[in-house]
Amino acid sequence: ESQRKLQLVRERFTRRPDQSLLLWLYECWFLGADVDVLLDSYEAKQLGALSWDVATDRGIGRRAGICSLWMRLVSSVREAYTVEELLVYRDRWNTRLEGVQYLTELAMADVLFGNTRNSQCLDDPDRACCTWDIWEAFRKSAPPLYAKALSSVTWNRNLKVLKLKAFIWDYRLKPSSPPQDSFSYVEKQPKEYAASGDDPCTICHEELSRNSCELECGHEFHRECIRTWLQQHSSTCPICRDYAVLPADLPERPARNNPKRYKAKPWKRRVF
Repeated sequence: ESQRKLQLVRERFTRRPDQSLLLWLYECWFLGADVDVLLDSYEAKQLGALSWDVATDRGIGRRAGICSLWMRLVSSVREAYTVEELLVYRDRWNTRLEGVQYLTELAMADVLFGNTRNSQCLDDPDRACCTWDIWEAFRKSAPPLYAKALSSVTWNRNLKVLKLKAFIWDYRLKPSSPPQDSFSYVEKQPKEYAASGDDPCTICHEELSRNSCELECGHEFHRECIRTWLQQHSSTCPICRDYAVLPADLPERPARNNPKRYKAKPWKRRVF
């Protein structure tokens, strides 16, 4: 039973070869490492090459007692590295996927090592705010198209990184005029700027094809990717975190020139 448990952990949380440690940590948290996986020191030492980083993997089993995989990963990375060693500042990001990933890295670095209020977001990195340092690093590295879009956003200390990521992901070449309140623009990006056929699926990072599905929030993924995501990982959209479920009998979406579009229905919280 213990070996089966460890195998499931490996399948779910092993770092991809092209993934930075900061992105990997965020993904582990999002996949439930903080709530779904409790390990004692002996079990943690049996995980092997979970991060494919010797220093990190060696430290995962160092913490005594039973604790979440998330706290083991965080402790190990903090002991092995400084923020200067982990965070690579970019001169330029080019695609919206790179932009969202860079924002995630900037926010995770601040959550793990910063002396800001984001240090209180370790239990939920999606609560992290866009500090001035994060904003400046991200804005200055933006390509012209996105730099122009960001000029419509007025920074303030309560601007959430999650909302800024959704803004970048939803931005298009011809966006509607931003409202006077630029923060509201981040909140109210229209659905018509959802993914196009040339965009990647944010789950597998492969180009979207006809076999795709749009959630009620307007974000689009490969049908099998989002079905697996919603069934095995989370009940929320991977981009904006709106709650959604995918009907088991959802048909394949027609070609884009077909006006009929299939959408997954939103999942509503019960109110007691």
